[in-house]
Amino acid sequence: MDPLVGVVLVMVALAAGVLARVGAPPWTRGAHGHGDGRDDQARLQPIADTAALDPLFAAGRAAPAVLFLHDPGCPISRAAYRQMMRLDHDIPLIDVRRAHGLSRDVEERTGVRHESPQVIVLRQGRAVWSTSHHGITTRAVADALRQACGEAS
Repeated sequence: MDPLVGVVLVMVALAAGVLARVGAPPWTRGAHGHGDGRDDQARLQPIADTAALDPLFAAGRAAPAVLFLHDPGCPISRAAYRQMMRLDHDIPLIDVRRAHGLSRDVEERTGVRHESPQVIVLRQGRAVWSTSHHGITTRAVADALRQACGEAS
């Protein structure tokens, strides 16, 4: 085999591995949607003010709820955002750059020190699980939700 062909094959294999780890490229967003015409962006629902947190904490009393604190300017947070978009849940999102006061309110209500990116699972009005930065993976959040559902039994 020609050495140049070998180098190209290795580069293609590496690129495929990177894409497999980070998910679909941004230009394919929407192709992996809900199947009901909604775009993937609809899964993340912005929380605009403190009053919008009340229903979220109340909903956590009946079933687990997830809250995602996101900084769109942070590369780690953007990677976490892509992980969160893979979940089959509508997820309230706080943009900590635009609504920093909300992250302080969440910290006061949950006792979980603010970090971003950060995911908090709420159950019965309290934080039962949280992670931040590279700990935010689709699998970790899904497992935390399953565990929180089991706590209700």
